[in-house]
Amino acid sequence: MRWWEGTRVAPYLRVFKLSPVLLSGVVGPLTGFTELSAQAPNEDWRSLQTEHFTVTFPVELEEIGRRAASSAEVAFAGLEEAFLDAPRETINLLLTDHADVSNGFARVTPSNRITVFVKPPVDGYSLAYLDDWLELVITHELAHIVHLDYAGNPLGRFGRWLLGRPPGDWPVFPGLSTPGWLIEGLATWYESRLTNAGRVNGTFLEMQLRTAVVEGRLESIDQASGESPQWPGGNRAYAYGSLFFSYLLERYGENSMATFVEAIGGQWIPFRLNAAGRSAFGVSLSDAWHEWTEQLKERYKNLDLDLASNGPITEPERLTLGARWGLYPSVSPDGESLVYTRSNGRSDSQLRVQQLFAGSSANLSRTNGLATYSWMPDGRLLMSQLDFADPYRLYGDLYFMDRRGEAVRLTSQARLSQPSASPDGDWAVAVQEGGGTNGLVKVDLQTGSVSELIVPRPQVYWAFPRISPNGRWVAVSRWESGAFYDVVLFSLDDPSTIQHVTRDRAVDLAPSWSPDSRWIVWSSDRTGIMNIVAAEVDLGTGRAASPVLLTNVRTGAIFPSVGPKSEWLYFSGHHIDGWDVERIPFEPALADDAPPQAARFMAPPELLVERGQTAAPLENYSSLPTLLPTYWEPVYREPVVVPAIDSHGVSMRSRELLAFGVGAQTSAFDLVGRHAYRAFANAFTSGGQWEAGGMYSYRGLGNPILSVRGEQTWSAAGQLLAGPSQDTLFILERERNATASLTFLSNRWRRNLAVTVT
Repeated sequence: MRWWEGTRVAPYLRVFKLSPVLLSGVVGPLTGFTELSAQAPNEDWRSLQTEHFTVTFPVELEEIGRRAASSAEVAFAGLEEAFLDAPRETINLLLTDHADVSNGFARVTPSNRITVFVKPPVDGYSLAYLDDWLELVITHELAHIVHLDYAGNPLGRFGRWLLGRPPGDWPVFPGLSTPGWLIEGLATWYESRLTNAGRVNGTFLEMQLRTAVVEGRLESIDQASGESPQWPGGNRAYAYGSLFFSYLLERYGENSMATFVEAIGGQWIPFRLNAAGRSAFGVSLSDAWHEWTEQLKERYKNLDLDLASNGPITEPERLTLGARWGLYPSVSPDGESLVYTRSNGRSDSQLRVQQLFAGSSANLSRTNGLATYSWMPDGRLLMSQLDFADPYRLYGDLYFMDRRGEAVRLTSQARLSQPSASPDGDWAVAVQEGGGTNGLVKVDLQTGSVSELIVPRPQVYWAFPRISPNGRWVAVSRWESGAFYDVVLFSLDDPSTIQHVTRDRAVDLAPSWSPDSRWIVWSSDRTGIMNIVAAEVDLGTGRAASPVLLTNVRTGAIFPSVGPKSEWLYFSGHHIDGWDVERIPFEPALADDAPPQAARFMAPPELLVERGQTAAPLENYSSLPTLLPTYWEPVYREPVVVPAIDSHGVSMRSRELLAFGVGAQTSAFDLVGRHAYRAFANAFTSGGQWEAGGMYSYRGLGNPILSVRGEQTWSAAGQLLAGPSQDTLFILERERNATASLTFLSNRWRRNLAVTVT
């Protein structure tokens, strides 16, 4: 989840920093201006009003929109009680289902806005521990709004009164001038404090810091305050920030968070975090960070002894180095090739193949992001990856990949992922996204036709289905509200009858089968550390025995698979540079029973309640409330000057034709991205001349984009000698222009093509 400021939108990237707002800008003729939409502007949008929010969503997401409205009001009340008073102006909450990815972001300019991608994040580890996706993401993003909207300094308040909400940070939005770990750490802490799940209460972020301690690269406050591609990359802000705040607030009291933010927002001299720390916690942040990291080192000094109660420490054989995202390892049916997904941060994401006996490794094919896949009986791969269906919509589909790395597309805009091919290679089971939930489908691998296997339901999500080698059972991870993320089984003859392998609040992720269909293996953080567990399955009834613990690692292990001869267990192991592929002997019959879930996963029953739905009337979306200008900025226009000439015996002096100009500019774009405009005007301080211009674009058609612009500008057109007396003439040129254009877009994962007709 990200926070935004200004008019740039770049999913999964930090967008800052912008120049301070009170510095003058230099304005000349209009250049191209567009507002990149994070959602499809040509959807059929609807809105409803609550006390503090306008909630906007596509018409088919009405049920989710009403639940989100209720969750937003609950989060609003919770943050006002536990943090700061929230803004009094209406906050816009936008829900979108245009992409098969999970995300959310908030922005405080040009107004307070939250965008949520409604796809639930159950296809990975980092966000898997949640009571309710909408509740978690809205709480997180609303915490950003409450935090970043605050300005306590009189200079900042005056700037907001005078200028409105211009793009920029201190003093108008002082929170935006703070490090990413502070911004994201604060929101992640409240996401966890107010939902009783979230990342602080889970094991993912803790794993990243534990690994940093164990492998000797725990970062100082200065290192964590910067941006670095070094692992954990963009997640650094969440891991260090949220767990540092957890330490501070446990020690100095939860009320000190509000005091801390007020201290930063009230500073006359910005960027003094240590001073704000002393005001709120009685200690500088630098000193507190040092104390915290020393405490972490002391905590994990005897980690091996602490883990001994679960059995011997697992020391896996490491098969890759520097894979960074080395995920989903699986061996070919002939036992010769190990394939895994890799994204090392230096090249494209790819499927990587490693010859287990020859020892060689090569790129099989680049992929659109981190692709999931399944082996076919003939040695091909059935792969899912993302691609653009149009300039705005990003969906997953299935492809066949042969041993040469050539891909053939099977489905189109089917929104499919995590496929599992049947033993005969005729069909597959996959997850189908849509509508803020998902379901399981059966895919004909000859025609690509899709039929429902398990119908999607609200608040029930599925991930990583795996068909047993005997073709009878499907093991799959299932999430239900209340943070019950479990492994379940069902028969392909009767998908409606579900058998639980686990039933607890630990994260039980990505089951796989042994070749004889006798064992299920999966990832579980029931011990407080993500490990690999297994359960024996009755071949007749499908009932699973109590799980056994296959690994007892110091860091984390995830996405297991068993080799075709049942000799090796392959998985992704976490290290200081990311995830690499590892293996251990597969010996489940010798393994000890897995311990019960850790106490951290027990939740007070009163917090495990179902949220209601807002009953507010539905309205057609109106762009006007978010399209009105909310700020203006002073601009400075350089003087119009004819330069001096001294060439070939001719000397002509320079002259100022128009003195500097002053004026103002503004811009706006509506919530769903249909409309955007920019306008400026300035007057020269001599000569009685002025300049002005405007630009407007309309994306309501989706494709193409309609744009119009017009402007008047002044410039020096040179000087010349004229007449018998060779008088010097200085030429002042006025230019007026108006244009209209259509821009046609064609987007794919690896190309963006735009053709503009003017």
